[in-house]
Amino acid sequence: MADDFITQIDEEMQAQRLRAMARRIGAVAGVVVLVGAIGGGVWGWNSHARHVAQKAASARYFTAMAALSDPKRDAAALSKATATLQDLAEHGPAGARSYAALRLADLQVQAHQDAAALRSWKSVADDSSAEPSLRDMARYMGLNAQTASPADPKAIRSGYEALAQGGGAWAPLAQEGLVALDLRSGATADQQKEARRILTQIVSSANATEGVRARAQALLETFGDAG
Repeated sequence: MADDFITQIDEEMQAQRLRAMARRIGAVAGVVVLVGAIGGGVWGWNSHARHVAQKAASARYFTAMAALSDPKRDAAALSKATATLQDLAEHGPAGARSYAALRLADLQVQAHQDAAALRSWKSVADDSSAEPSLRDMARYMGLNAQTASPADPKAIRSGYEALAQGGGAWAPLAQEGLVALDLRSGATADQQKEARRILTQIVSSANATEGVRARAQALLETFGDAG
């Protein structure tokens, strides 16, 4: 009897432990499911919010572009479109922000606001969320705008060299920028030699466009290097 009683007590205690464990596991599983549901809901909401923001930003961008391309636009329309691009460039979602800043820089150049244009290009070049090709474009445009009279020729050269070494579509244009630096007024014999070397590379580059190669070839011919 005693053995049977002890066995029964042990079985009952084991059953209680199993029920308690099941409750704990059930509670943990419930929390995991709840957290997962909340996380999924937050992710879904954020994804939806990003999509809505991108759609709204795109609509504003194209409205501004349409206003700028209208030959009948007046000063008020230009001002409104510029303000829209400024706002998108500063506060818009990734993608729309980069395109708006690049277009804004064009308008700033046309208005002779060179310092503002450089800031707009820099904002894209420094934006880690922007497309690499747009960042390279912004870097090149900023460098190109300063090539004629660079305040810091070494910094401009370093920027062009980084673009050239990165390869891709902007490399030949960056090399062309290096040539422009080497052929400025008062260029030394060594600088002219370096310019000829780079021009020869451009002419044979598979990434260079026909126009870039043609310009490089024409410059080589001024050195007597036709071929």
